[in-house]
Amino acid sequence: MFEDEITITLSKPVIIGKGENAITYEEIKLREPTAGEMEKAARADTMVGSAITLIGLVAGIPRSSVEKLSKRDLVAANKFLEGFTEAGQPEEAGQS
Repeated sequence: MFEDEITITLSKPVIIGKGENAITYEEIKLREPTAGEMEKAARADTMVGSAITLIGLVAGIPRSSVEKLSKRDLVAANKFLEGFTEAGQPEEAGQS
């Protein structure tokens, strides 16, 4: 059975800002993306840009924070989110 939510503990915490106003992300919580989130992510110019946008939307964290994730954490998050889509499967046209 496929999990519909996951918490990923980041291999390296992401810190945004400085001093007492700094926000530290040590983990991100992901869930199944909505159609609207997928549409927004699809507008990105690259596959990585699309992944960054989708992770930010689903996790509810700023895109700038997602951009600072390590590759390993980005891959883990993206792999989870891709589990909800059939990547590479052509859409069937003409169905009504």
